[in-house]
Amino acid sequence: MILCVYALVGSPRSLQKVTGIAGERLRGVVFDGFVAIVGEVRRRPAASTRNLRRYAAVVESIAARVAAILPVRFGTTFDDQTELTLALRSRGTATRQRLRAVRRRAQMTIRIVGSDPDDERLRGQTPVMSRSGVRPRNKATQGTQYLQQRLAVLRTAREVAGLAPIRPAIRRFVKDEQVERRSGVITIHHLIPRAMAERYRTAVERAAAESGVRLFVSGPFPPYAFADNW
Repeated sequence: MILCVYALVGSPRSLQKVTGIAGERLRGVVFDGFVAIVGEVRRRPAASTRNLRRYAAVVESIAARVAAILPVRFGTTFDDQTELTLALRSRGTATRQRLRAVRRRAQMTIRIVGSDPDDERLRGQTPVMSRSGVRPRNKATQGTQYLQQRLAVLRTAREVAGLAPIRPAIRRFVKDEQVERRSGVITIHHLIPRAMAERYRTAVERAAAESGVRLFVSGPFPPYAFADNW
């Protein structure tokens, strides 16, 4: 049997009615300041559509029971609790900080489909990676020059022309933001208070209609985009 990790949470709560994707019973492994929610499975779960949907349902069930949750990437497994503890220890400080950041907050997602004028400027430079930093693809060798280029690209990545008329309407809700650009689709993830989800959605849709911006808004979700990628 191996341990399949579903989420890291701020405090242990009853999980009696929550089972994993293989129907296994879930339990909490208490670490220093947070808890890993795990289940024992025979093998690492395959990345099928069915399993991915089951995983999402499990994470949502856990999220409904806790104030703070960081979903763990699908299929994250460890041979035993000792191996899991070593991995948690290496991420202890960052995990506690992120759990504080997502406490009583949820993720809302906006997608804007169409040509992205920033694609050409970003291509061949330093692509932005979700939460994990950036991967350099430039020829900068001096530290100051590299940091200046990195800062410029990060600023560019957050500049979404279609979102400009929407921002004033949602600024009071947004606690953090992640932007992804892929094949002409811009995806913006916002971390907002859980209780404000419907007010956020209404504000986005009203502002989009008034400004003629075509977009799709979905959520609330557990804060997948604001969790660490193991």
